[in-house]
Amino acid sequence: MGSNSYEFKIKTKREDIDFINKIMEAYEGVGIVRTKDANAGDLTIVSTTDFKDDVRMIVEDLNAKWVMAEIVEEGPWSGEL
Repeated sequence: MGSNSYEFKIKTKREDIDFINKIMEAYEGVGIVRTKDANAGDLTIVSTTDFKDDVRMIVEDLNAKWVMAEIVEEGPWSGEL
């Protein structure tokens, strides 16, 4: 991950974290899910600027149809995993 890395901070429910992680794993190479605080439902998805629109679309689709997955912040990767 370099200077074109991009991240999404996601708010979800603890019980939905595993599902979101498995969906992102299915899209191999699009984004890596990191759990910041499971009890609070805080996730970060680290991606690249090339895939940021794909990640946004996946998360918005999850939020609309399957689980709570709200993008609370996005932008250049902070460097934190």
